[in-house]
Amino acid sequence: MFMEEYETLPSMIRYVMNTYRNSFAFNYKEGKEWKHMSTEMFIEKIRRLSLGLKSLGLQKGESVGLLARPSPYWLVIDFAIMMAGGISVPLFPYVSQKNFLYQVADANMRMLFVVGQDLWSTYDHHQEQFRRIVTLDVLEADETTMDIRHVMTMGDRLSVEDPTLYMKLGKDIMRDDIATIIYTSGSTGRPKGVELTHKNFISQIRGGHVRIFLDPRKDRALSSLPLAHVFERALMYYYISSGISIYFVDDIRNVAAIAREVKPTITTMVPRLLEKIYAKMENSIEQSGRLKRGLATWAFDLASLTHPNLFQRLQRTLANKLVYKKLLKSLGGEFRAIIVGGASLNPDLCRFFLNAGFPVFQGYGMTETSPIIAANFPGHNKVGTVGPLFPYVEVSIAKNGEILTRGPSVMRGYHNRPNETQKTIDEDGWLHTGDTGKLDEDGYLTVTGRVKEIFKTSGGKYVSPIPIEQALTKLPLIDMAMVVAEGRRFTSTLLFPDLDVLKTLKEKHEDPNLTNDEFLDSDFIRDEVSLFLTEVNSKLSRWEKVRKYRFTTAPLSVERGEMTPTLKIRRKAVEEKYKHLIDTMYHERAEETEEKPVEAS
Repeated sequence: MFMEEYETLPSMIRYVMNTYRNSFAFNYKEGKEWKHMSTEMFIEKIRRLSLGLKSLGLQKGESVGLLARPSPYWLVIDFAIMMAGGISVPLFPYVSQKNFLYQVADANMRMLFVVGQDLWSTYDHHQEQFRRIVTLDVLEADETTMDIRHVMTMGDRLSVEDPTLYMKLGKDIMRDDIATIIYTSGSTGRPKGVELTHKNFISQIRGGHVRIFLDPRKDRALSSLPLAHVFERALMYYYISSGISIYFVDDIRNVAAIAREVKPTITTMVPRLLEKIYAKMENSIEQSGRLKRGLATWAFDLASLTHPNLFQRLQRTLANKLVYKKLLKSLGGEFRAIIVGGASLNPDLCRFFLNAGFPVFQGYGMTETSPIIAANFPGHNKVGTVGPLFPYVEVSIAKNGEILTRGPSVMRGYHNRPNETQKTIDEDGWLHTGDTGKLDEDGYLTVTGRVKEIFKTSGGKYVSPIPIEQALTKLPLIDMAMVVAEGRRFTSTLLFPDLDVLKTLKEKHEDPNLTNDEFLDSDFIRDEVSLFLTEVNSKLSRWEKVRKYRFTTAPLSVERGEMTPTLKIRRKAVEEKYKHLIDTMYHERAEETEEKPVEAS
């Protein structure tokens, strides 16, 4: 079977089985030790588990939940469910109890996989919702649970009874059958179950092979994002179809250390992770000696230039030898592609990394499109855009500027929500993304905002928050920012400090005994932030200028529902939590703030 011949994910697995033999196909850490799973072992576990699921009575089209952190076993379970004819329904490990129960009911989920004692302890009181719970690395068990090894043993017995059964599995699955239901975690409202078919994923895999060739003899992938999110999951399927070795990060805080160890050539990141890496680089510079700090600052300034002259380009050659190569080595030094998606990437940050030698390629997509709509790729990379259209994808820009897309990657629809589906996919097959954008003369797509994420002040002026927030987070002290303007007299912002930078500044200014709140209220911080915001405001229209701000030292959290799994702010949840703090910025009379300079108070 050739790649062009498989049309479903089970048939893709059979292609992998017949094509590759990699002893280090899947690699993960247990404690400080690396564990390895070969291609053959991976396929064998899928075979045994899929047969075990048939033995448990799984019928074609039944939904099976998957609650686990990223690992080879997440993939084994995912593929086994689909091979047995089921629909794989991934659940985020930190999903709220309310959303967990909603997704279970909406998908009619009667079987659930749980991997890890901590996840079992979080959700074990919902056992009555399921006909069967299959566990791995869970100590507690009762009559409703069954260890995954026992299910595999059941599969072994079934294979003895019918030795030809496994070869028959998956052959009745059609390209338009549902492979998965992924519940979107948007910034507002009830989660929507996105039905993605086998055709959807296969079109993305084929598009990946057109865009970036991966060599199983040389390439290594680093995986640090949740597999429950379609961005990482679709790229993972592409890695597997290419036969390359995959290394799983055990903790997002260990990305740099593991990258130095395994020297990956390809990875996926969300912009937030790149921002963290950049902030750590800047913080390291601030703490270095005078000579090293001066050299690094010179190199960073060169990498940030938009239109360098000849002399500056020559200087970059020297900066590459003295600084940039060391930065690259801090992440392994062998990357061919760092694919960035899931949120908007600040063009200045993208430009810096590219000029410093990091092969950053920004893409764009959504769960409903499996996910990639457009992406930059080697030889075709334009800063500020999300790249040319992905293979087999069509895009049209509506009269109101909204990006419309259609093609084989567009979802089948929203589960149990036909009205929502009809509102999103029109009669001509165009999916309305909700994003605004434009296509340039070279076919590169630029995302300019959200149709609904444009704030309207009480004065009738429009404010686009994302560019302002990206500008605000360029100050190392500011980890995240959330602009407030909808229905308000003027624009303000909540600022969330980088606690590591904050600690360093306190020590540098010999104020270690001050609380974080006290230091943020000090004259030094007020002056620094005021100067910075004056610079940011100088590039904004009058109604966009940030008049006031408030710091809050509690970091935003995915677990508390303040951020999406791709680390985008859930505005409604944050606004509700900090309503009182936000309101304090608007207590003065309108005339007192019309042209007032930036204020913290």
